[in-house]
Amino acid sequence: MRPDPLRAALLVTPLVLLVLAAAVAPLGALLWRGVAETEVAPALPRTLRMLRHWDGKGLPDDMAFEALAADLAALRAAGGTGSQAMARAAGRLGADVPALREVLPGTAGRAAETRTTRATSILVADAAWGEAESWAALRRAGGAASGFHLLAAIGLRQTAGGGLEDSAAGPHARALLLRGIGAALLAVLASLPLAWPLARWMADAAPRRAALLAGLVLLPLLAGEAARAAGWSVLAGSGPGVALAALVLGAVPLMALPVALCLRRAGPGLARAAAAHGMSPLGVFRRVHWPLARPGLAAGCALVFPQALGSFVGPGLLDPDMPWAAGALAAAARAGEWGQAGALTAWLLLPVLLAALLLLRLWRARA
Repeated sequence: MRPDPLRAALLVTPLVLLVLAAAVAPLGALLWRGVAETEVAPALPRTLRMLRHWDGKGLPDDMAFEALAADLAALRAAGGTGSQAMARAAGRLGADVPALREVLPGTAGRAAETRTTRATSILVADAAWGEAESWAALRRAGGAASGFHLLAAIGLRQTAGGGLEDSAAGPHARALLLRGIGAALLAVLASLPLAWPLARWMADAAPRRAALLAGLVLLPLLAGEAARAAGWSVLAGSGPGVALAALVLGAVPLMALPVALCLRRAGPGLARAAAAHGMSPLGVFRRVHWPLARPGLAAGCALVFPQALGSFVGPGLLDPDMPWAAGALAAAARAGEWGQAGALTAWLLLPVLLAALLLLRLWRARA
C-alpha cells in the first residue's frame, strides 16, 4: 500500500513546528537584531525625515538643523522618557562616532540656552554638527536596518562617503573571530587521530561490549561542558593549552560515534578478509576502512566544528582571559547588547554553513 502524503505531512507537522519554535525563530530574531536599527528613529523622527533629501555631500540644509533642534526640544519636554530615548540614541551614535555619545545630550542643553535661530543654535551648541560625518552617522542609524553591527563585529565602519575604513578596535575584533574559527578547526583536526582508534574499538567489539563502550564515550557529554572544564582545572590547572586540550577531548566523542556506526555497519569481516588476502594495513585503511568511514567522518566534522566554534563555557572557566568569539557573544548578550550579539552570531554561523555545504558536496561526490 502506497503511503498517504497528506497523512505523512500531518504527522511531521508537529515536529516541524517544534523545530521552528525552539530553534529557527529565536535564531532568526537574534540575527535580525544584528541588522535592525531601533534606537535613533524613535528619538529623532523629524531630523531623519529631513535627511532623506540630503545627498551626503557637504552639510544638510537649514531644515535638517531646524528639525534636530525641534526633536531635541521635544525630548527635553518629555522628561524622563525623553531622557531615556536620548540616551539610547546617543549610545547608538557613539558606537559609530565616539564623539557623538556626549554631543547629543550636550547639544540639547546648550541649544535651548542659545538666543538665535534654531539652525544656528545647533551649530553654536557643538562644532560636531558642522561635520558631514556626524550627519552621515545619524542618517545611517535612522533606517530600519543597516550593516553597522555586522561591520563593527569585524572591525570596520562606513564613512560619510559610503566607503569602509578600519575602526580602532578592528584588529582585535578580527583576531577574536579568527581565533574562534582557528580553535574550531584545530579541534576537528586534533580529534580525528584520537577518535579513530576509539571508533575502531567500538566497531570491532561484541554487541554488549560495544554498547558499554558507547555509554562510556557518551558519559563526558552527559556530564556537561562546565563539569568537564572544572575537572580539567583541578587536574591540570588553567591556561590556553589546557583550554584547547579540554576543547579537543570534548570533541572526541562527537567524532568517534558516527565513525563507529559506519564501520560497524559493515562489520570487521571485510577488513579481515582483505588482510588475509595479503593487503597491507595501509591498503586496508585506504580500500576498506576509509570508504566505509567517510560518511561518519563527514558527520563527525559537521558535529565537532559548530560545537567547538560555539564553545565558550569550558575555555572561559579554564582561561578567563582567553579571547573567544563565542565568549564575546555571551558577554554581549548578558550586557543586553543584542545588536552586537546578533552580528557575532551571523559571523559565527557563516563558517558553519560553508563547512556544511563543503562536506555535503564532498559526500555526494564520493557517493
